Amino acid sequence: MRKVFWNSDLPAAVFGNSGVISVLFETPSGFAIFGYNAFKLTEPEAWKHIWADFVDVVWLRAFQTFEDKGCAINKTTVSPQLSTMIRKYVVDGQTLAVGNENYENIIQKCLGIPCVYSHVVNELMWGLKIQMRRLLPAENSELTNEDCFSMSEGMRFLLNYHKFDVNLDMMVTKRIIEMAGVVYECDRCVNKYNTSLRFDAQQLMEISRIDTHDWDLLKLATALKIICDPEDEIPDAQRLFSKRLLKRLMKGAPRYKNRISKYPCLKVYKEMYSARKSRLKAGIVLVSLVERAKKAYEDEQAGKATSDHEIGPDRKKICHGSILS
Repeated sequence: MRKVFWNSDLPAAVFGNSGVISVLFETPSGFAIFGYNAFKLTEPEAWKHIWADFVDVVWLRAFQTFEDKGCAINKTTVSPQLSTMIRKYVVDGQTLAVGNENYENIIQKCLGIPCVYSHVVNELMWGLKIQMRRLLPAENSELTNEDCFSMSEGMRFLLNYHKFDVNLDMMVTKRIIEMAGVVYECDRCVNKYNTSLRFDAQQLMEISRIDTHDWDLLKLATALKIICDPEDEIPDAQRLFSKRLLKRLMKGAPRYKNRISKYPCLKVYKEMYSARKSRLKAGIVLVSLVERAKKAYEDEQAGKATSDHEIGPDRKKICHGSILS
C-alpha cells in the first residue's frame, strides 16, 4: 500500500490520481464520499485557508444512511456495506481523507486504501460540516439545522489577526462564519496583488525616491492610481498622503509613462478599493456578532465555575464532590 507523505508541493505526487482525493465524511445519519481537489491541502499554511474556500473544489459522489454507524466502522472492522461504498468510489491509487486516526488505521488495514488524516484535513471536515445543507441536501437530519458550531483553527487565526481576540473553544453562528468568510475573501482579493504592487513600488523608489516599505497594499495601489491618472479625484487620498507627497506623486506622473502600465494599475486599484469597502461593512457586522458570541461564552464559563463551587444547605462550599469548610 502506498504511504502518504506531505513533503512534496505536487498534489499528484502526494495523493495520486492527478491530485484528486476522495473524502469520507460522517454525517448525522450516515456517510458521504466527496471528491476534492487536493492541491488545497498542499498549499503553504493550508490550514489558514481551507475553511473558507469550497468553490469548485469539492463535489458529492455518494451518500448512504446507516442505522448503526458504530457497526459500520469501528476500531476493529469496516462493515460490508461501507466497504462496498468506499471501494466503489475510491479508485486505484487514490487517497481517502478521513475524519480521525481510528478511521485512517482501520480502513488502511482492512481495505488496503491509503488514507490521510491531519489537522489540515480537520479544517476540510469542519468546512464540509458547515456547508452540509448545501453540499448534501439528502441529509435531512434535524442536526443539519443547527446554528452554533465550534471554530476552526483557520477561522480563529483570521479573527485574531484582525484583533478580535477569540478563544478556540468559543462557539460561532453561521452568520459569524459568513461574515468572516467575506473578510477572508476581501483580504485575499487585496493580497493576491502583493507581488506585482511591490514590484511597482521599486519604480517609486527609483524614480521619485519614495520609500513605501511600510505602506499597506491599498495605500500603494492608491499612489500608483494617482500616478496613472493624476486628474482623477481619489477618495481618501488626502487622508493617506501628506499634501507634499501628493504633490510629488502628481508632479512626477509623466516620468512613469513607460515604466508602469496605466490600465492594469487602475483595474487593480478599483478592485482593491471595492474589496476594502466590503471588508469594512462586513467587519462592522462581525464586531457586533463576535462580541455577543464572546459574551455568551464568558457567561457559560462563569456558570460552569459557579456550579463547581456551589454552596450547600449547611452554607458549606461544595467543590467537585468534596465539602470544604
